[in-house]
Formats: sequence, structure tokens, C-alpha cells
Amino acid sequence: MNQIRFLHNSLAQVTGALLAVLSFACPASPAPKNYSPKSSDETEILSLALKAEVRANAWTQNETTCFSVGNMEPSQKLVKTLQKEGLNVRSAAEWRKRFNCRFEVRLQFVSTDVSQKVRLHVQVVDLRDINNGEGDLALIQRDGEYQLQKTDGNWSISSYEPVKQSPVATDKSGCGASQH
Repeated sequence: MNQIRFLHNSLAQVTGALLAVLSFACPASPAPKNYSPKSSDETEILSLALKAEVRANAWTQNETTCFSVGNMEPSQKLVKTLQKEGLNVRSAAEWRKRFNCRFEVRLQFVSTDVSQKVRLHVQVVDLRDINNGEGDLALIQRDGEYQLQKTDGNWSISSYEPVKQSPVATDKSGCGASQH
């Protein structure tokens, strides 16, 4: 009987210590700043990249896709603008609340001079296993960099260069380090 009590107390102490360590593993951080495009060019560039990802991944019009820009949540105005352009997108913050996106597109401007040429890193993360409760980590489905250029006042994608794929440390709580 004493051995069972000792085992129970030991297990409770280990569990308490583990919970204390885990509570520091994902420290509470201030709410992320929202990303708002600085110009209509940035909005057009993001739209082109998202539309290219819809085609590349063979997503249907009904596929709700979450996205972020520069590790920030997109502003509501940007989300609404992209939705008006026919994209079925939501802020990545919505996935953490509702698990309503099967995929997340992470966009990051590599070069920010939007006068003539832009490089944009794009990473597509598959969230389906987490949504179904079958996994704890999201997997990178596509990872690459778009080269875009402006000709006669219009933006177009000139090339896409893939990057080696690897798992990304994102868990059910949305806490974790990005691979980029």
C-alpha cells in the first residue's frame, strides 16, 4: 500500500514538474501586430502568389486557406480585399481558434522594393492531421520563392524556385518555432 502511495506521489510530482516546464515552453507573448500592405502593389503581389498557390496545390474554390504575412496576422481589410478577388482566405489566427483551414500559406517578403522586382518566400503548411487530432505537427507541403516583376504597370510572376521540404514545429496550440 505504501509503495502505491509512493508511486502515486512520485507520479504527481513528475507531472507537476512537467506541466511547469511546458508552461514556460510557450511563453505568452503580446498579440502579434497585424500586417497591412503599404501599397496596392503589395496587395497585388500577395494576391498573385496566393492565386498561384491555389493552382499549384489544386485547391478548389471551396477550400478555405489561412494565411499570414511576415509572421503577422493579415489585417481584416487585406483579408476582405483578397476575398473580393475570389480567394477563399482567412487569417491564420482563425485556424488557431477554430481549426477551420486545412492549409496555411505563410508569405514573407524577401526584397521589399516594390518598384520593379520582388522576391516573396511562400510556405504552404498542411494542417489536416492536427485538425483531425491525428498528429501534433504540421508538415510543409510546398516551400519556395517567387520572383515577381512589374512590366507596364502590371505585376506578374517570372519564376518559382522550390526549397527543400522539412517538418515545421507547429502544434495544436499554434505555439512553436517556424522553420524560416
